[in-house]
Amino acid sequence: MSGPADHTGPLQDPPSAGDADFRDAMARLASGVSVLTTCDAVGRDVGVTVTSFAAVSLDPPLVLVCVRCDRFIADALAVSDGWAVSMLAEDQVGLARYAARHRHPGSRDDFGRWPHRRGIGGAVVLTGGVSLVECVRYAEYEGGDHLIVVGRAVGVEVVPDRAPLLYVDRRYRAEGGDRGRGGREDGD
Repeated sequence: MSGPADHTGPLQDPPSAGDADFRDAMARLASGVSVLTTCDAVGRDVGVTVTSFAAVSLDPPLVLVCVRCDRFIADALAVSDGWAVSMLAEDQVGLARYAARHRHPGSRDDFGRWPHRRGIGGAVVLTGGVSLVECVRYAEYEGGDHLIVVGRAVGVEVVPDRAPLLYVDRRYRAEGGDRGRGGREDGD
């Protein structure tokens, strides 16, 4: 385990934290579990589970989501008219795992086994979660091996009385307790 750096002298360019230590530290942060969905250049549904999703601004209403640059979803976001982020409920672990494993674009109705509707630009909008946000592209930024995508919210839905699904310590969790080991490669 690496400790805090000694910064008693002039700040130079210190070495980066080790990959394993950094991953372990970030795993301790509880995050809401969401699924980002859009359509690729040929209209296929694409989506991925994300935990790096946050509000940026109220005026205008902006959110950000982070996706790996080497994933198909980054290419799809570059050409899509819009996208949606569905914040999952505690009973949607199967959907979270499916979208986490999903490594390539699927058919037009790839998310057909989960309740959904079509949104802006034809993107799948997964319903049944705690809330959802539909967005149009506002800005994109490079962030190391990730793309930081900022969207302007053009539609929002909140479902009352639904408990959120959380991800902490590499496990899916709910308000009432643990949902089991839920690493990104686990099956349903």
